[in-house]
Amino acid sequence: MSHSEKIQVTPGGLPGVARAASQEKHVLRKTEVSFRKLFIKHPEPMWVYDLKTLHCIEVNDAAVEHYGYSRDEFLRTLLTDIHPPEHVPHLFEDVARTRAGVQHSGEWRHLRKDGRLVDVEVICHGLAFGGHEAQMVVVHDITKQRQSEQALRRAERKYRLIFEEAIVGMYQNTPDGRLLSANPAMARMFGFDSPGELIAGIADSQSQIFVDPTRWEEFRHLLREQGLVKHFELQVQRKDGSKIWLWSSAQAVREGNTIVRYEGSFEDITDRKLLEDQLLQAQQKYRDIVENAVVGIFQSTPEERYMSVNPAMASMLGYDSPQDLVASVTDITQQVYVDPKSHEEFKRIARERGVATNYECQAYRKDGSKMWVCANVRAISKDGVLLRYEGMNEDVTQRKLLEDQLRQAQKMEAVGQLAGGIAHDFNNTLTIILGYSDLLQIKLPVGDPDHRHAEEITKAGHRAGAMIRQLLAFSRKQVIQPVVLDLNAATSEVEKMMHHLIAEDIEITFKRSLDLGRVKMDPGQVEQILMNLALNARDAMPHGGSLCIETANVELDETYARQNVHVTPGPYVMLSVSDTGCGMDEKTQLHIFEPFFTTKEAGKGTGLGLSTVYGIMKQNAGHIRVHSALGGGTAFRLYLPRLGDGAKPFPPPQALETILLGTETILIVEDEEPLRMLARICLESNGYSVLDAPNAGAALELAKKHRGRIHLLLTDVVMPGMNGRELAKRLTAQSGVKVLYMSGYNNDLIDDHGVLDRDTVLLEKPFTLHSLLTQVYKVLHTGRAEKLLAARSGL
Repeated sequence: MSHSEKIQVTPGGLPGVARAASQEKHVLRKTEVSFRKLFIKHPEPMWVYDLKTLHCIEVNDAAVEHYGYSRDEFLRTLLTDIHPPEHVPHLFEDVARTRAGVQHSGEWRHLRKDGRLVDVEVICHGLAFGGHEAQMVVVHDITKQRQSEQALRRAERKYRLIFEEAIVGMYQNTPDGRLLSANPAMARMFGFDSPGELIAGIADSQSQIFVDPTRWEEFRHLLREQGLVKHFELQVQRKDGSKIWLWSSAQAVREGNTIVRYEGSFEDITDRKLLEDQLLQAQQKYRDIVENAVVGIFQSTPEERYMSVNPAMASMLGYDSPQDLVASVTDITQQVYVDPKSHEEFKRIARERGVATNYECQAYRKDGSKMWVCANVRAISKDGVLLRYEGMNEDVTQRKLLEDQLRQAQKMEAVGQLAGGIAHDFNNTLTIILGYSDLLQIKLPVGDPDHRHAEEITKAGHRAGAMIRQLLAFSRKQVIQPVVLDLNAATSEVEKMMHHLIAEDIEITFKRSLDLGRVKMDPGQVEQILMNLALNARDAMPHGGSLCIETANVELDETYARQNVHVTPGPYVMLSVSDTGCGMDEKTQLHIFEPFFTTKEAGKGTGLGLSTVYGIMKQNAGHIRVHSALGGGTAFRLYLPRLGDGAKPFPPPQALETILLGTETILIVEDEEPLRMLARICLESNGYSVLDAPNAGAALELAKKHRGRIHLLLTDVVMPGMNGRELAKRLTAQSGVKVLYMSGYNNDLIDDHGVLDRDTVLLEKPFTLHSLLTQVYKVLHTGRAEKLLAARSGL
């Protein structure tokens, strides 16, 4: 009803009737006003529209506010204006049904003035309004309800998707262990094709699933007591009987005080358990490595205390246990390292570079003794802050000793090379001196003073020659003729001479092993060794003492070989010479085998005795050790390789026959003219025909031109151009000439141990005229050179 509508009184009516009618109209008006107020102020949006035109003809305040229009705007709108275009066809269908008298309600989407769509529930009532066929619409906004419902559906879909697609197993089960629900992941986890098959197949989870039912009972007990349990480990059995490890988290669901079900999840941790087992094994493995390592392993704080050490570290430093070392050492730099400044520098390098390697230094053991260690350390830092040091210490004491031995051996080798070279040149010179002094003695009467002078020259030459032989022995270039020897028998021969050389106030004792093995060496070298050592012992006991010479069979094992350079483990014969003399300090012991080193007064010793012994032992693949201390005497222990039981000693050498005059032709080849002339004079004086040449080339030309036979080639070994051996090979191939070599020493004629080739005869320089004539005669009157040597060498 519009505000302009007036109530009309019918003219001509009765006054009483008029009054009644008037009162009725008044009541209706009041009722109308009340209903209008109710319509306008109703909290739900309401409006009335014309069913024919679809124009809004009345609207309440709630509708105006809800849809965002002013009252006038709302009254000018059509019903289609508040519906989305796609809904308009349905709207017309609804209006048509309404005009046919069908009352209805339903849900729509309405369009607000600001364009926002709202979900509404609409109740429609048909009525006559102001002469219009109209319909009143009551709207209930259900937008929030629909949003909540949609959110709920989304949540349901989301959690259903999570449940269905989860990679962890989810389940519900009854307190007695019967599965109520399970997701696909759980079915797969237990080896079933679907959750339904899993639920149907597991009637009692406690007995059918869990490998250890007591473990499952413990899990349920915790759930009953605590209500919630997380990350509980269980081992279960799959459908095919295989076993896997699971991580279960669950809660007890209660109604009142009664548990109605358990809800939880299973996570397959089999791979993790495998990795954990592997990690534990690896940890145990590396723990074993650390605990059983032969090198010291440690961690220490920046404040110089050990955090942890392994047993090897404790043992290395002389402590009873790692705990003893950690507790005892409070300042590593000061208590462990002999040179604290050097250790501080090492740590500085580790801090700056992150790691410091191969640091060799001396360390103190618990008892105060010193050892050598090789340290490798890294500094562990975080955000620029030093946390700790980690590293390894290797005991290299033995290696340092071996290095010292090696350096000493290398030094001795270098000195030996020098000595050998000097000896070669000296031998040539001495041969000339001795040869011409012999010639002088032959020409001069025996009582002539010049004859005595020549004798002194000869004696001096022999003394010099002995020194040269000692140098050659030291440098292992002495020519030797080794035979199988019984050292007991060899020392018996020397024992006879020793009593004449050693003072009576020195007691000499021989201790010989009865079952002594055989060795192979030159008999003359045994004499050299014993005489040199005995004389040194004599000089070390000026006021008397004891000298003991001992032989024995020994075995040098791998440990001994590792501790001594160039020693091969195996059976040896030991020859020991010990005395009770003044002894030597460590510094002196480092030099005793060097040529010309002596602690004796000037003129009392040449310094070649011990170097000779050293060279002889090396030449015979032997080994020598010295044990000495000031005031405690000295013991030299010499080790020679022991031969097998089948080795038999060779007989002693036989005397040579008398030298006769010669008639043969001899070709002398020597690049030093004085020596060549000396040999020519000597041979010609004994009846030989002599040809001479300064080198191999000239000798070949001379032999080619010579019409007669050349019976003997006397040649030096080392010459410019072609050497003596090559010359001999060419001449003997042409004419079968015999060969006698001359040399102080020569590596072309002897092997690495100084042993002559079987077919070689060598005239050693310096030689006398007598030795020259003797060797020439022997070669000329013997079929094979090796037969000449057999009597002495046994070759």
